[in-house]
Amino acid sequence: TSVITSKQWYQRRVRGMSSVKERLKAELSEAGTSSSAGSSKEVPASEPESEEKAKLQVLVSALSEEQLDRYEAFRRSKFPQSMMRKMVHSMTGVMPSSNCCIALSGIAKVLVGQIVEESLEVQDSLKETGPIHPKHIRDAVRRLRNKGQLGISSHRKNTLKRL
Repeated sequence: TSVITSKQWYQRRVRGMSSVKERLKAELSEAGTSSSAGSSKEVPASEPESEEKAKLQVLVSALSEEQLDRYEAFRRSKFPQSMMRKMVHSMTGVMPSSNCCIALSGIAKVLVGQIVEESLEVQDSLKETGPIHPKHIRDAVRRLRNKGQLGISSHRKNTLKRL
């Protein structure tokens, strides 16, 4: 096997791709037409769903190339199901189903997004620029925990009482 540098990987990635805007527009248009295509048993998309798709399309068309790259990276990012399966198995002793792993991966992605978003706000409040540092992440987790938005309490409650 040959070792690929990050520059070579990026060049290969960019070489075979059309522009990000075109790909996202195609993806959105496919998502809009996929509800009407297929079997006759499918329920057509409701008006609120089509309105949301139209709003998303307007937002995507207004993004700059850099913002589209970040959006695409967000859409493609995921936690591997095998990692989630091992983690749940180690904590519970039960092998979770694939649906459970998919749900946990989605929840983890949302959690990481909240922490990163709050970390950027912490960084802005400290008037710092550049990449996010661990101190920003720790402060963001502390803030989210205090707001009650993290789902983790700031102190552990003993829910099981000895009889």
